[in-house]
Amino acid sequence: MGNTKKSKSKQISNPGLNTEDKILQAAYTVFLLYGYHGTILQQIASKANVNKSAIHYYYRSKEKLYKIVVRLMTDLILSTTFNYSSDRERLKEATWFLYTELYNNRILFEYTMKELYPDDWQNKIKDLAIWLQVCNSPLSFTCTGTVKS
Repeated sequence: MGNTKKSKSKQISNPGLNTEDKILQAAYTVFLLYGYHGTILQQIASKANVNKSAIHYYYRSKEKLYKIVVRLMTDLILSTTFNYSSDRERLKEATWFLYTELYNNRILFEYTMKELYPDDWQNKIKDLAIWLQVCNSPLSFTCTGTVKS
């Protein structure tokens, strides 16, 4: 799968973040833009302005970083109330990521969800699918994370 999306090469420049947090923030952004299969560690390293070896030091693998990003995204969407209407670009990124991972990369996404939520992974996936439907409804002006099936 080629990376045809416009690259957002802006580096993380928050001086208050330590290296580990810069990597995680960069991974969150890059995975949201490209999904698991479209992301390479060098993209994350460049965005975080760190060496690729720092990613391996803190997170060991692309899979572990992906798992953390999936947990952050799932917990954000399903556990809190948030309003994306003020940031339509972030809504598009979150929606694209979930569509890509739920429908085009389902096996890896389900495996990851099973590891993260062993007792409730099926309900989490179902709730994410409902959230996608609600957010993409023509009548939807805001999306809230308190989706319960």
